Amino acid sequence: MSDERLVRIEDMMGQLIGMVGKVLSEQHDMKQDIHSMKQDIRSMKQDMQTMNQSMERVEIEQTRFNDSVAYLLDKTAQHDHDIHGLKSRVLKL
Repeated sequence: MSDERLVRIEDMMGQLIGMVGKVLSEQHDMKQDIHSMKQDIRSMKQDMQTMNQSMERVEIEQTRFNDSVAYLLDKTAQHDHDIHGLKSRVLKL
């Protein structure tokens, strides 16, 4: 082989090694990014579980609150009825 041809082959090998190195470096970066994304997904799943538990507690408290409001409305209506009855009796006197 001629010296020129060997030099060309050496240059091409150098380019090839450089390209392989770049691909490996980018692949490594991508693996790190994927690992980071997996951690973020795990964190979001945990956050969603926490929010779901909180939402369940809110729903339970909402039901209790609604029951309390209904009870208070019933009591208010009963007191209004009692007051009306008492006023009627007082006015008859």
